[in-house]
Amino acid sequence: MRKKYFCEEDVFGYVWENADADGIWDGNDATLAAEFGVSADAAYAVLSALCDGHHLQRLESAKYIIVRWRERDDAGEEDQPEAHR
Repeated sequence: MRKKYFCEEDVFGYVWENADADGIWDGNDATLAAEFGVSADAAYAVLSALCDGHHLQRLESAKYIIVRWRERDDAGEEDQPEAHR
């Protein structure tokens, strides 16, 4: 039984949450297969789709980088409303 939903959006969210401060995620299809309770082939297919969609870029066999990474500190500032003028 799957622990979580398994789609590109959920996998990208998982990678985002587990990436280091530079947007690099140390993981691969086996990591995703174990986390989501799916086959390694299904996990590889989703990682490939995220790479094809230019969301991730594969650096090594077990390392990916988020393509449009914003520093986590900067992302919070953009989400806050502006002060009244």
